[in-house]
Amino acid sequence: MKASLRIIVLGLAVLLLSGCAVAAMPRVTVGGQAVDAYLADTMAKRSEGLAGFDGLADGEALVFVYPDERVRTFGMKDVGFPIDVVFIGVDNTVTAIVPLYVGDTRKIQSPGPSRYVLELPQGWASAHDIAVGSEFTYDDGR
Repeated sequence: MKASLRIIVLGLAVLLLSGCAVAAMPRVTVGGQAVDAYLADTMAKRSEGLAGFDGLADGEALVFVYPDERVRTFGMKDVGFPIDVVFIGVDNTVTAIVPLYVGDTRKIQSPGPSRYVLELPQGWASAHDIAVGSEFTYDDGR
């Protein structure tokens, strides 16, 4: 009986561990500051954005990763907390930081082509001396 119980427990552990592979979080820095980033790297994830989030903690962000470099348009679709949208230029530096507020209906655009965009808690960039020209790094761990 004990041997069969061990086999069952071992089998359940293998089953649970094989189905619970955790995707690596990307490593993101902006202005030398590490950011804990959620990843929006598919059309569906980019379309959803921060909808459904209750907020972002200090040092958290949503990083949008696109397959190409183009002018990007952002807004506050279904976001219930204020954010800063940080556009990253093709040279991997910040090209603009635009605050958006709950209920804001504006559509904002990057000042030039961009492959990456960060959404941060409003004021975080300023509090950490992030400004236009700050360096951005992204490593997806692959």
